[in-house]
Amino acid sequence: MADATPYFGIAPFVLGMSRELVRATAGKPDSVETSADDEGSAVETWFYQGGDIELEFEAVPESKLESITAWSADITVNGVPLIGCELADLKRLAREADIHDLELTDDFADSGQCWQSEQHGLMLWVAKGKVVNLTIFPRFDDSGEEPQWPE
Repeated sequence: MADATPYFGIAPFVLGMSRELVRATAGKPDSVETSADDEGSAVETWFYQGGDIELEFEAVPESKLESITAWSADITVNGVPLIGCELADLKRLAREADIHDLELTDDFADSGQCWQSEQHGLMLWVAKGKVVNLTIFPRFDDSGEEPQWPE
C-alpha cells in the first residue's frame, strides 16, 4: 500500500521529476501515450503498475512530471483509502484524511463527477457512485502559472 502525499507524489514518483529520473527510479513505463489536453497542448502519459499509476508530462523534451493519477484502491491519502469508496462516504473519508475543502466541481451526469481540493492539489473522479481515481498536482505560484516543485 502506498500513500499519496498532496503536492508531493506517490512513492516512488515525485512531482517535478525529469523523465530520466523517473526511468532511473522505476524503470521503463509499461506503455506511453501522447494526447492533447483541454487547451490543445500535447501531453505524454506514462503508465506503470499495469496502468494503476499514470504520470503526465508536457510533450516537450525538458518537461517535468506534472501530475500523478492513481487507479488502485491500494493507494491511500494520509492513510485513508479513497479509491473505491462509495460517493456517500467520500466527504467523511476526506475529512478523516484531513481534507476539509473537497468540493464537487463538475458533474457530467452518467459520465461521472469531478471533486477537487484546492488546498491539497487533489482531484478525485467518481463514476457509477464510486471513486475510481485520484490525481495529485503541484502547488503553483501566486500567478497560478508556475509550478512550485517539491524539494
